[in-house]
Amino acid sequence: VNAVVATLGTGGTLMGLSKRLKEYNRDIQIIGMEPYLGHKIQGLKNMKESYIPGIYNKTRVDRIIRIDDEEAYQTARLLARKEGIFCGMSSGAAMAAAITAAKEMNGGTIVVIIPDSGERYLSTALFEDKTKTGQVFYNTITRKKEEFTPLEKDKVSIYSCGPTLAQPINIGECRRFVFSDLLRRYLESRGYEVTHIMNVTDIDDRTIQGAEKAGTPLKEFTDKFYDEFMNGLSILGIKRAKEYPKASAHVNDMIELAGTLLEKGYAYEKFRSLYFNIARSREYGRLSRIDLNKIRLGKTVDLEQYEKDNPRDFTLLKRSTLNELRKGIFYQTKWGNIRPSWHLECPAMTLKYLGETYDIHTSGIDLIFPHHENSIAIGKAVTGKSPARYWLHNELVMIDGKKPSQVTDPEYTIKNILEKGYSGRELRYWLLCSHYRKPVSFSWKKLDTAKRTLASMDNFFARLHNCPEAPANPEADQLIYDLKNSFNSSMDDDLNIAPALASIFIFMNRVNIIMDKNGLSQEERLKIITALKEINSVIAVFNLDETFSDPEVTEMLKKRDQARRLKDWETSDRIRHKLLETRGIKIADTANGTILRRLNQ
Repeated sequence: VNAVVATLGTGGTLMGLSKRLKEYNRDIQIIGMEPYLGHKIQGLKNMKESYIPGIYNKTRVDRIIRIDDEEAYQTARLLARKEGIFCGMSSGAAMAAAITAAKEMNGGTIVVIIPDSGERYLSTALFEDKTKTGQVFYNTITRKKEEFTPLEKDKVSIYSCGPTLAQPINIGECRRFVFSDLLRRYLESRGYEVTHIMNVTDIDDRTIQGAEKAGTPLKEFTDKFYDEFMNGLSILGIKRAKEYPKASAHVNDMIELAGTLLEKGYAYEKFRSLYFNIARSREYGRLSRIDLNKIRLGKTVDLEQYEKDNPRDFTLLKRSTLNELRKGIFYQTKWGNIRPSWHLECPAMTLKYLGETYDIHTSGIDLIFPHHENSIAIGKAVTGKSPARYWLHNELVMIDGKKPSQVTDPEYTIKNILEKGYSGRELRYWLLCSHYRKPVSFSWKKLDTAKRTLASMDNFFARLHNCPEAPANPEADQLIYDLKNSFNSSMDDDLNIAPALASIFIFMNRVNIIMDKNGLSQEERLKIITALKEINSVIAVFNLDETFSDPEVTEMLKKRDQARRLKDWETSDRIRHKLLETRGIKIADTANGTILRRLNQ
């Protein structure tokens, strides 16, 4: 036997093993598995949680390995599934520690102590129904937080309302897109395969009127804004959706859908236009909680210039106007020359790309009524099912007390914000740093605060890459565990971003203290960078630039540090100027150490 692994509870098992086995062979490695502070592994103990048992003598343990909760749980399940060993979570932790040790050994025999059986944990999270995910989202249709359970295991389908290509995207739309991106990224970080579809409206009243006003063909007009939209997504660090279907490419799908509604008796034709009869939709208003008797005609529903049986009914296919006919903006059908309405767009696309029912629909609260209410009515009429199982809506960005749709000033577009000296990363951070269900008011001062916050983060990363080499710090692993646990648990709770970001700031502050005292070992540095990269895969605001670790730059910094210790200020300043002139790196000597900054960031 080369090594024995046991968990730490009272420490009695480990102490007894060490005392007796060392009598036979002093080279046997005694390895203890100690959980992190704040763990949920029953029966185990971190020695800092309370008084250390009198029997425990740390000199009798050759090595301590820490395992997080999820790894312990997964390993216990694997023992049952693959080895037929039905044991508890602490046994899973012991085996996970043994696997960690085995990866570092060239050969030999490891004995693992399995301290408990699985029967007592049948009602715990260890063997709970794995269809439960642990994530909860606020579902607009039920007005409460609900545990998220995808239709298909380990896969999530998301449909997001995209832009109308009639103007440059404003910061209100930016929040909508950043929110859906944050959701998609977080679900992917939790192991889901996400299919994300975002529609693009390029044929409706606004686009047609915009093209008319601009004096350009409709396609040329909308293509310009489509290119700006895609560029805006890149600026904001938004991952590409699987598809960005355009309305104009799915007109036949919409016409077919309208025909199906007519056949089923949910629609009617009048003067060569088709309308949806909301009297046939028993649950109409469930999403918006709208009282149909209080609808303001011409304000919250379209009156159109056509006749309807009921002014509250909404349009499916519009009879093309003479001006539209002259410009070729029409589609021939058995009902005449028409164009589809906006409300048909989402139902037709979700049916085509995601099927009758999908997991999540995201958008802004301003589209709940009538657009999403109408989409649900169409979907249920055709399939008998609600299209989405979870409806997630972000609040608006208010500009001087007005909704973004009421502000036409180009000052609040991405292009203008960039021209004022702000980056897409700073705009993204400001948009996501408040909970998505909390309304926010735009101001340039708030963007300045976001700029300063990210600059502080950049300083931390610069220090991280260039802090002095030091012996391993026993607290580093615990800090990383606390960061991951706090971030994930916050995000699991309806994307609760405020405490999630707070956990990052607390982590950076504690790591700064460690760097101030001694520095970091190379292994710790890599672990910290890896943990932050995992988090950045979700929020996408860190600038984890590693170019400061360039060997030549590192050597120059070492020489400068040495010169400063010798009070050779002339050499120190010469290296400072050289780094600035040849590498564009600005050095600031602060109480927290030397901070490096690229001038082009």
